[in-house]
Amino acid sequence: MAIEILRKQPVKFYYQNGFKFFEPFRAVDKNKKTLELSWRTKPDTSMIMAKSTYNNDISIYDIKTARDGFKGVSIVANPQKKEIGEVLNLASLMTFKENNISNFNVFALRDYIQFYAKYGFNIVTNNINEILHNLKYLAKSKDSDVAYSAKYFKEQLKLGADTEQKILSNNLVSDYLRTLARNGEKIDGDDLYSHTHMRFSSLDTIRNKDYLNELLDKHEINYTL
Repeated sequence: MAIEILRKQPVKFYYQNGFKFFEPFRAVDKNKKTLELSWRTKPDTSMIMAKSTYNNDISIYDIKTARDGFKGVSIVANPQKKEIGEVLNLASLMTFKENNISNFNVFALRDYIQFYAKYGFNIVTNNINEILHNLKYLAKSKDSDVAYSAKYFKEQLKLGADTEQKILSNNLVSDYLRTLARNGEKIDGDDLYSHTHMRFSSLDTIRNKDYLNELLDKHEINYTL
């Protein structure tokens, strides 16, 4: 009973090095096993830790903190398929909101692109080869609207890439990956470009808050985005 009470207490925050960080709190993984969430902070780089209370496994998310935004460096969640990475990412988005920072940026290898897209991150690359590579993949989609849009942007970009078309193309890919992920459909990361830059903005908090708040409730985190 004591663990249940501790697990559902409102998340509190404290100031350190000019930023707000959450005090240690408890959440649950996919199997309702208890996780202890905490920060390890340094002047420029900080770490979110999720420690299992049933086998002492530790998962971490390294994040660089700067006044112009948070930057996700690497996330390592063990064991796999327990949604611990999801809990770590939710904890990072809570901190992002508390600090009123406009952008949270990550550098994602292909196997993590759909992971971040699921929670509202968007691809923001200017690399035309990367954009065309991803559009080529979407052009094979069974969704006729997605396939048509991908082919259209692909041809337009070949004629001459402008900023607006790059943004629209990136958004098309991000939205497609997000829809699949939220429907439980995982793509083969090899179909995407090898890496990309992704961003979660304050506007994305608003756009995705209903979905993210459902996840916070699922993991028994007493916080609302």
